[in-house]
Amino acid sequence: MSTYKHNVVYFGIWSVLLSTLFINEVMAQQRCGKFEWDCNDGQCVSEDARCDGVVDCQDGSDETAENCIQGYATCHTFAFKCSYGACITGGYRCNGRKDCADNSDELICDSQKFDKLQGSCSSDNDFQCSKSKECISKYSICDGAKDCKDGSDETLQLCVGFDCPEIAFHCGYGACINGNAKCNGVKDCADGSDEAWELCGFPRPTNRITPSQPPDSQNENKCQLPENGLYLVARLHPQNHTIRLGSWVNNYETIHLECSNGYRIPTGASLNCQDGKWKGSFPTCAQYCEGQALLGLSTFYVCFNNNIPARQCQRVQPNAQVYIGCNAGYDGLGNNLPPLRCTSDGKFTAKRPTCGVECGVLRLGTALARKGLPVEKSEVPWQVAIYQKPSDNVNYKFICGGSIISPSVIVTAQFVQKIYRVFKTFTEAAHCFWDVAIEQKMNAEFFQIAAGKYYRDYGVTKDPTAQIADVAEIVISSSFRYDKDHFREDIAVVKLKNPFIFNENISAVCLTIKSSADRYVPNNWDGSVVGYGDTDDKVLQQVPMKTLSYHSCQLKDKLAFLANDKFCVQNEGEATVCRGDSGGGYVIHSAITKRHELWGIISYTPFRNAECARDGFVTVTNVNYMSDEVILKMEQFKQEDKTLF
Repeated sequence: MSTYKHNVVYFGIWSVLLSTLFINEVMAQQRCGKFEWDCNDGQCVSEDARCDGVVDCQDGSDETAENCIQGYATCHTFAFKCSYGACITGGYRCNGRKDCADNSDELICDSQKFDKLQGSCSSDNDFQCSKSKECISKYSICDGAKDCKDGSDETLQLCVGFDCPEIAFHCGYGACINGNAKCNGVKDCADGSDEAWELCGFPRPTNRITPSQPPDSQNENKCQLPENGLYLVARLHPQNHTIRLGSWVNNYETIHLECSNGYRIPTGASLNCQDGKWKGSFPTCAQYCEGQALLGLSTFYVCFNNNIPARQCQRVQPNAQVYIGCNAGYDGLGNNLPPLRCTSDGKFTAKRPTCGVECGVLRLGTALARKGLPVEKSEVPWQVAIYQKPSDNVNYKFICGGSIISPSVIVTAQFVQKIYRVFKTFTEAAHCFWDVAIEQKMNAEFFQIAAGKYYRDYGVTKDPTAQIADVAEIVISSSFRYDKDHFREDIAVVKLKNPFIFNENISAVCLTIKSSADRYVPNNWDGSVVGYGDTDDKVLQQVPMKTLSYHSCQLKDKLAFLANDKFCVQNEGEATVCRGDSGGGYVIHSAITKRHELWGIISYTPFRNAECARDGFVTVTNVNYMSDEVILKMEQFKQEDKTLF
């Protein structure tokens, strides 16, 4: 995993406190206190330590589906959902480290497991059980019911990341069941997580160790409310009338708790009396700081409650400290940034700082291609694949490439001259976004864009870490005409409905619009373009290219007219581009900024007899000639992204 600037703060804090966590491990107490959660074995841990991916209870009960599955649906958009329900920072996924207690954040990265389902079974639609070796239908795997005698069709290793419909319920190991089967009194998930107590609003199971309570001869089997509870208000269910503190409540009755004067209760506020004992602990009213104020695309945070760290603190208790750092793909915060503190009135001492996009920076990755020019997973983290949605919702068609310049902003082309080949691989696309038949831009709802996509085919099983987003808006110049001006202004800016979450394999390339004096591209600049190779897997490959200025390219074929916003690129080696990978970027590594910068968008091949660019040239639209109206929309989209940082 790469090391980022914020890790100095992050890992420094953790290394200092790890020993403290083990030495001062909290043992089972008579009753868990303020800001604590009771483990199944009676141990008390920080309430923020529950369902954060790290096992804090000795019996592991703070990180189980039984106690966490209810949180699965409430993880923030920027978080990664562990299979059993915990929420961790989205950037932790597939970082080579176990951040979910069940390791589901790393198991989801296995891109080969779905290729091995058939085993020695004769039918392509069969799944071979691991130990019993029997063959069952692939459609029976990860459906909640164990069809294999050895249960291997319903395991975390197989089912993690399984593609469930939106209306389905995710079991604690990744399987999918009917959403209506949740909390129906029947365990439809193999692990029973669909009937978890808190998910379904049941009393917490009584098969755990609970604090003892001295008997009272006059109130046998009754439970007493605490006599003192600052700002605490109790209401009896279902009448919902208020009862005073210190009162006795009959066996099996339930009370609902709330706070007055603007104070809050941190967790679920209902307790049930069972055989003279409250099932649960009474909370303490306090002015918490809302963790929602700490969420953003560009940052992660670590909370410290009583010197105990919690990576996901949805409610921050008074006097807790919060350290902020930059997520992968962002920078701008110093290593000595002072922590935020939650004050007694429920407010942070300062507004959460934000980071800026760290564009044009490469990180460590894994080689993908073995033929041609190999591409590291992070070597082109800004490259995206654009797909046209099919009417059958199955056969998505790859049409163009593009470049990320902001989490939800893509720069690409809008028109492809005709049927073309990419790295000797035919594609049937004849346009990116321009409809030739009606001579206008196509509707944004017809497209999806994938980042971190190293295989051309749309199927996500080979790209488990890929992210896919729908298109919200497509912006092109109002003066563009595909049959006039030789494809002048062949640039499109695309806004996504949801931003990409940056990580080691997804980030932005730098794009700075140059002034008229600096936008001219001379001969022999070294750069590269990217396309999908001619191997069976059709993985990304990178081709080094040199520039030809507008005038030099025009002189190569006097009969071919070149629009004045173009320059050309060429490659004299064996690996090359055929008819361009339209929309993909021409990127150079700046000797001044030490960053990778986007200078052009692959447009078309201008020469009549040059199907490929091996001895010919590929025409590139200079991004610095982008029209003012497109630049204004692009900057607007980038500003909208910043509100999410």
